[in-house]
Amino acid sequence: MSTEADMIIDGLGGTSAVAKMMSTPTSTVHSWRKNGIPLSRLAHLRLVVKADGLRWPLDNAADAAPSPGNPSNLTAAQQSEAA
Repeated sequence: MSTEADMIIDGLGGTSAVAKMMSTPTSTVHSWRKNGIPLSRLAHLRLVVKADGLRWPLDNAADAAPSPGNPSNLTAAQQSEAA
């Protein structure tokens, strides 16, 4: 079963590519696959993706519905409401 964190990470080129984008260890990005991407990291990742002119992997994803308890599944509007 693929999580939304998996879809984001894989859609951006995989664990190593995301770690490089975020200047963070690959082990940190790997842990996001299991634990979800923390909201602060998710916001930063969105900014990096936008600055690099990349497409956000979950845009237009049919199955990108939020699920409780996993912040990486929230839309930007939901994240700002939760903050």
